[in-house]
Amino acid sequence: MKLVRLTTRAGLGKVLGAIGRRWSLGDYIERVRPIVAEVEARGYPAVMDYSLKLDGVAYEDPLVSRDEVHLYEEPLDYGLLEAIERVVDRVKSYHRATMPSTSGVKGARLTWRPVDRVAIYVPGGRNPYPSTAIMTVAPASVAGVRGIHVLTPPRRGRLKADPAVVVAAFKSGASGVYAVGGPHAVAGVAYGTIPLPRVDLVVGPGGPYVQAAKALVHGVVGIDMIAGPTELFIIASGVEPGRVALEALAQAEHGPSSTVVIASPDQDLLDRVEASLAGMGYGGWMAPIFLVETSSIEEAADLASLYAPEHLQILAPEPDRIAGMVRSAGAVSLGVPTAYLDYAAGPSHVLPTSGAARWRGGLSVYDFLKPVSMVDAVDEDLVSAARVLAEYEGFKMHLRSLGGR
Repeated sequence: MKLVRLTTRAGLGKVLGAIGRRWSLGDYIERVRPIVAEVEARGYPAVMDYSLKLDGVAYEDPLVSRDEVHLYEEPLDYGLLEAIERVVDRVKSYHRATMPSTSGVKGARLTWRPVDRVAIYVPGGRNPYPSTAIMTVAPASVAGVRGIHVLTPPRRGRLKADPAVVVAAFKSGASGVYAVGGPHAVAGVAYGTIPLPRVDLVVGPGGPYVQAAKALVHGVVGIDMIAGPTELFIIASGVEPGRVALEALAQAEHGPSSTVVIASPDQDLLDRVEASLAGMGYGGWMAPIFLVETSSIEEAADLASLYAPEHLQILAPEPDRIAGMVRSAGAVSLGVPTAYLDYAAGPSHVLPTSGAARWRGGLSVYDFLKPVSMVDAVDEDLVSAARVLAEYEGFKMHLRSLGGR
């Protein structure tokens, strides 16, 4: 944990270099490669061996079926069950509203087809994450995926997996939950090691070993993204400093691999935010927080664009105007708590990290859909143009099929 004061007077590049990233996938690829290779070679026995070694428990049959969900509901409080149902409804409503429609021009249209079989990784780690089950399974369900298979670390006892994760997964539309986690689980569904299903796509967050496994099996299956540690970039001005500090701490509690940046042209505000952080108990096993003094709000937006954070939060007047200045961010909180996006707003909290917001957004129905082009009519003028191109490229049969000689 550390608190760092920076200024952009030295240049945006130096500020970005000082902030850096605390996670490199390359450090884990070679450690995971033997695990993936062994699972490919030996199948599910290798998955069980690694499950026993890494999690202390392995199940010959890791499946939790929908018929068993009532057993997992029993230990949960009514309030938690109700909260899961309300969030599932909200998240599904959001994703239904974002579903694409068929579009195109006369004679050619673009349609969308769901991926057939998906594995969704819901991490366990220090804590279970039923919210992640909702944020990943719900958009897959709305997209129309037929086989939604959830992987989550096993636990000892009567119940194979965390009960809230299982319940949230099934209420969101899962086909089955498998009590197996780690890189061996990812390899298992990529290669189809019965009783684990073989899938077409693997999505979801997880630690660096899980992400390294996703990278290694990419090409055998599709993946959504390499999801790294949490990032929050706050642009602050004209706001109560205690609120800024609280929002920073809400994401800093993800741990030391995460990153929080607070950028403001107001040095006095940053001073008071620093004092508030100390008063709120910032320290221990928390992420580093960078307080960056900029020359203007516009420069703060430029810095955010270059950093391309997972979460962008704007705590300032005219948040929409400022958001319009930022070219890259995974998700944007306009004056609302970022934790609201994490849990209940509607969009998925699985977001691009490590600068990936420069080329993609958060998990959505589009990750579970394939665009398929349909062509059902010809335009004679375009056929004539196609003949010219075919002749130039030397494809004689193409030319003949288009009515040429």
